[in-house]
Amino acid sequence: MASYLAQVQTIQRSQGRSVVAAAAYRAGASLPDERLAMEFDFAGKDGVEHSEVMLPEGAPEVFRDRQTLWNAAEASESRKDAVPARELLLALPHELDFEQRRALVRAFVAEHITGRGMVADIAMHRPGKEGDQRNFHAHILVSTRTVTPEGFGKKEPEWWSPRQVRDWRAGWADIQNAHLRRHLGPDAPQVTHLSLAAQGIDRAPSEHLGPSATALERRNRRTDRGDRNRDVRARNDTARRDRRDYSDTADRIEAAAPKVEAPIDKLVVEATRVRADLIAERDAWSRERDALKSPSVPTSRQIERELLAEDRVARSRARGRLQQTESRIKRTRERRNELMAWIRNPARMIYAKHAELNALARARAEVRRADLKYAFRQTWLRSAPGQGAIANRRQPDLDRAAQAAGKRRTLERKIKRMDKRIASATRTLNDLIVAQELGERSLKVPAQSPDATRFIRSVGEPARAAIARHPAPTRTQAIDRLNRGQGRRIARTLFPTL
Repeated sequence: MASYLAQVQTIQRSQGRSVVAAAAYRAGASLPDERLAMEFDFAGKDGVEHSEVMLPEGAPEVFRDRQTLWNAAEASESRKDAVPARELLLALPHELDFEQRRALVRAFVAEHITGRGMVADIAMHRPGKEGDQRNFHAHILVSTRTVTPEGFGKKEPEWWSPRQVRDWRAGWADIQNAHLRRHLGPDAPQVTHLSLAAQGIDRAPSEHLGPSATALERRNRRTDRGDRNRDVRARNDTARRDRRDYSDTADRIEAAAPKVEAPIDKLVVEATRVRADLIAERDAWSRERDALKSPSVPTSRQIERELLAEDRVARSRARGRLQQTESRIKRTRERRNELMAWIRNPARMIYAKHAELNALARARAEVRRADLKYAFRQTWLRSAPGQGAIANRRQPDLDRAAQAAGKRRTLERKIKRMDKRIASATRTLNDLIVAQELGERSLKVPAQSPDATRFIRSVGEPARAAIARHPAPTRTQAIDRLNRGQGRRIARTLFPTL
């Protein structure tokens, strides 16, 4: 079946990356980076089945040349942490052939990238020699600045909002589904950009391994991500077995229960109670989800500033004391030179001079020590041990945030599933009310239902069968009477076609 992947990442200078190098690698080309005065030669790279540059309206035609385009993008940036481009990684459906996949990518780019004023550099890749042979994918480098006939302009704030990424993800799912239906028919496999929690699927998500971890796993070398995915799969398998065992047991209990004639008015009361209980449970989960707040996780820079704060304060105080000492000595010298007694006594002049010089030396030495200590701590923090210490400081908060996110996803899955059960309970309750209005007095149902889901199913099916026994005009009249008498609308779509 078709798979969905739409990841967005930045090509950032502070991470030691060059968009010219990224473009050369993805397109399998040789490109010089004029800013770095370096040549990036990936002309021998295998697996690139198509590459092209697509431009928005009004962009210079010279930007169709990959070398010109990305060197201009690098030249338009001046910050050391600049982001000259972003990259979209898209999984392409293996069910389509090359021409169909290329048309799919072009359609997405035309609507969601160049249609919004961005330049797109497309590179479509075939699956690698090892691994999943369905892994067709596309890399799309996207410019981060607006384009005018003269070249790159300012950065558009909307392009950097989380909404832009959400639009890309939703748009990729919609266009991919449309092309799958077009080429494979109405029953074509479909994809979704929604998370498992948003779909109400009771399964924990796994992590995308990425190329490095995938290569290690293929050589039978375990990775942290691989271990986490194995743990997730084991938990999912256990949960799936538990659900299957419970479902089988509940079905056996329901099948073994004798069928009895139950008064329909009592079934209406019970269905109303069951529906109210489901709504109350769903609302309790919603309140719990809304009250669940993820702990704030400090960034590495915030922790670095925190660890440097004491030394920074000490350095500032040392410099302040040096300034105070220099100011005090300057004032003292000015007053002293006005006193004749000091001029007539050279010994006192020499003693005072030595005291001043010693005070200045002590203050300057304190500043040097503070500067050295601050520089040493700063250098250590940027080393591998220092980065490890920062990571250790962040890890507890990251773990708490992950636990909160996992609990929130679990609650969202429960809420989604409960919404479906509530909709089914509402339909069953409406069916019972209509059957009662049609003159039905009882229904034959199992004497015992293990849970609410099976009660809704075991009561709903005979209620709909009872309704179907009446002529269509009679059913329509009953629904109209209920709508008029109860002042509410019973959805006709919940019943068999009238």
